[in-house]
Amino acid sequence: MKVSTITTAVVSITAGLATHAFAENTNPQDMLKQYLSVPGATVTMPVSATKDGFSHDFAFDAHKKFNNFHYQMGGDHALYYNARLSEFLGTAIAEPSSNTKNLEVDINSDIGDVTFNTINSGVLKLDDYVQHEHHRVQGVMMIHHGKIVYQAYPGMNPNDNHVWMSAAKSTVGLVIAQLVDEGKVNLDTSIVEYVPELKGTNWDQVSVKNALNMATGLKLEETLDSILDPQSIIVRFFSAEFGQPVPGGTDVEGWLDVVKDAEKIEGEKPGEVNRYSSATTTVLNYMVEKIENKPWTDVFEDRVWSHLGASHGIQFHLTPEGTAVAHGLVSSTLEDMAKFGTLFTPSWNKVADEQVVTPTQLEIMYQNANPVEVFQKGSKAEGFKADFVDSPLSNTFQFDAVFEDGALYKHGNLGQGIYIDPKRDFVGVYFSSNPYVAPYGEDKMMGYIREAAKVAAGK
Repeated sequence: MKVSTITTAVVSITAGLATHAFAENTNPQDMLKQYLSVPGATVTMPVSATKDGFSHDFAFDAHKKFNNFHYQMGGDHALYYNARLSEFLGTAIAEPSSNTKNLEVDINSDIGDVTFNTINSGVLKLDDYVQHEHHRVQGVMMIHHGKIVYQAYPGMNPNDNHVWMSAAKSTVGLVIAQLVDEGKVNLDTSIVEYVPELKGTNWDQVSVKNALNMATGLKLEETLDSILDPQSIIVRFFSAEFGQPVPGGTDVEGWLDVVKDAEKIEGEKPGEVNRYSSATTTVLNYMVEKIENKPWTDVFEDRVWSHLGASHGIQFHLTPEGTAVAHGLVSSTLEDMAKFGTLFTPSWNKVADEQVVTPTQLEIMYQNANPVEVFQKGSKAEGFKADFVDSPLSNTFQFDAVFEDGALYKHGNLGQGIYIDPKRDFVGVYFSSNPYVAPYGEDKMMGYIREAAKVAAGK
């Protein structure tokens, strides 16, 4: 295994050490080898096996071995966890509109011929990439002018639920844009004014806007060093979310108590560098709960999902305290995820009873994106150079990327994503169970979807 692959794996496994203790000075390669030797952590079955369900013995073994690190290895058991996370964590459900919207299917054959350059497999057509065993795509759907123009389900059934991972952060960004539009949130106000439990901590100097754009200036970033440190605040945070002690510890902390301990980054002020952290998202969706005086799932149902003509409810999986893990542990069908994305486009009436995302709210997102220089200082900007033909300019409101033409993108661990292109009236979503160990781990679907949007719209 190459060092670069190891680094990518460990950085992407956001709670890697949260459930396991390792000997002092354990290096990443030894750590990954240890877990790759565990049945269920490796890839021995194709994603297509998921479509026929799971045997009793497989399900029993997946339950027996369930923990966050094992899950994030992306092996065989991840197929089960991605489809059935409600069996493992407390789950609240936001219900959809009673008026289910059935989308017209109008397949555009040109989209399947879109090509993109992959490192491991060379230049592939989208149709070939989707079926390639090394990319472990389970489902992909694209919608143009409110019609399904491309869909494939190589590793799941259309009505199966699947975890969004960090693509779910888009739900938090939308709700806060609504609150800003209604005058309930001032982006320049310190977040502690809305979350008073954080007053007197280093969050005092962090504005809502800083938090939304992942530029808190606090030591919360998900990096190789922080994830390899069993005592780091990000490891403590993920341990708390799963109701587990840190490696070598015995006490289970509350996630809010953990984030109170966030330290300042020396020589850096809030708003200066884009530093990705799921802990920040949880603070934000907790802020929404405080403002609306309702659990997050009820807020999201009232504001979004109850107006959406989805076929199923959306599942928000919970911390032990009952806080929705809206930064990633969210599940729905693929088509319902695509319908959510369509709310941001001119074809919103094809998926909803009323306009949920207004032009004003979109403009709030665009106008309050990170300055380009702040985005460029972060690690994500460099990575996107290989993921898209044309790199994004910045990030905003929990979306990883905002492009010059207004398109938005959010990635999720193990290969999930949502691409929203209001100008082209185009949405693309996808689910995968893609581990980080060669020959797997390369996720280029985001690049394919953006190029497909250009093809569909005639550039």
